[in-house]
Order: sequence, then C-alpha cells, then structure tokens
Amino acid sequence: MKKYHLLFKISAILSYLFFVYGLSQLTLMVQNYWQFSSQIGNFFWIRNLISLVFIGLMIWILVKTGHGYLFVIPKKKWLWYTVLTVLVTVLYISFNFQTARHVQSTSEGWAVLIGYSETNFAELGLYLTLFFLGPLMEELIYRGLLQHAFFKDSKFGLDLILPSVLFALPHFSSFPNFLDILVFSSFGVFCAGLTHYTKSIYPGYIVHVINNIVATLPFLVTFLHRIFS
Repeated sequence: MKKYHLLFKISAILSYLFFVYGLSQLTLMVQNYWQFSSQIGNFFWIRNLISLVFIGLMIWILVKTGHGYLFVIPKKKWLWYTVLTVLVTVLYISFNFQTARHVQSTSEGWAVLIGYSETNFAELGLYLTLFFLGPLMEELIYRGLLQHAFFKDSKFGLDLILPSVLFALPHFSSFPNFLDILVFSSFGVFCAGLTHYTKSIYPGYIVHVINNIVATLPFLVTFLHRIFS
C-alpha cells in the first residue's frame, strides 16, 4: 500500500535497530525488576517473552502494509517448495561444514553455549531463542521487512544482498574479516533467494531452524541426555 510506503521503511529500520541494540538492553532493564530463576535463566526467558511481542508486532506491520502473502504457501506448490527447501538446506549445511572452522563466531557461539548451561531451565530458554524465536525474528526483519522495504525487485539483487550483509554483521563480537562476512552473508542470500522465489517466509525460516540445530547438535544431544536420563 503506497500510503504506508514511508512508514514501512521506517519500521524496517527501527526493527533492525531494536533487534541489534535494543532487545538485549530492554531485557536487562526488565531483568532488574523481575527475578524468578537463575540470572542466566532470567535473561533468556525474559528475552523470549519480549521477542514474542516483537514478533507479533512485525507480523502485524507486514500484514498491514500489504505483505501478508509472505505467510501463505500456495497449495499447488507446497510439494515443490518443500523439495526446494530440503535441497537448499543440504547445500548450505554442506557449505557450513566446510567453512565453520574458519569463522570466528563458531568458537564464540560454542563458548556462549558452554557458559549459559548453568541450569536446565536456562539452557532450555537459550535453545528456544537459538532454534525458534531468534531465526523467526531474523527472517521477519531481514527477509520480511528490509528485503521488501528497500531495493525491492532490484535488477542487481540489492534487495537480497543488503539485508544479507546486515544479517551477517551482528553475529560477531569483534570486527569480522571478509571470510566471516562472506559466510554469513551467503546464508542470508540463500534464505533471501528462497523468500524472493517462493513469496513466503516459511522456507527460509525452516532452513534457518535446521541450520541452527545442526550447528549446535552436540550441545543439544548432551542437554537432552541430561534431561531424560
């Protein structure tokens, strides 16, 4: 809808800034007034609750601005889209295995998982963030808002490249090198291409979830063994 065009662009920028800078700060502010578990458990469960509200707001923005089609998969194409999603997942995970050891965020991510396994409750909150809520927020921001707010249908693929580079940058605690940005931007382009082709947020989200699960599988298996043994 043209009357929402400027507001849509502003919403995309503000959502990105909130996700990168504001979400953790708001979580810490709430954490100072609400204590119901360990310090780490508090952080992730409070973050998850705020994330649910944020997700609902982004979905509302996309629907109100005429992008509700992103949440629909045509019945006649669901099988082809499923096959395509599986192929992209296998392709990217293979790529990830070849490059993971050269990317700084791999060791950083493992250190976070080890440090945040303080209690089962805290670790469960972390996995909900890592496997489901985090990927959903990223897909809504990068492949939903930003991809459709700027350079939409660009002949040079800027609508795919720009959100993918912005997606890569927050994944590093220190200044990334070219390979770091290339690996994460490549994942962003994979998901952005899926969203562009299928006109749906779901295929990219599924790839994102599976990738995160596979990347942390040893920790997840250890966690499940501890819970059920």
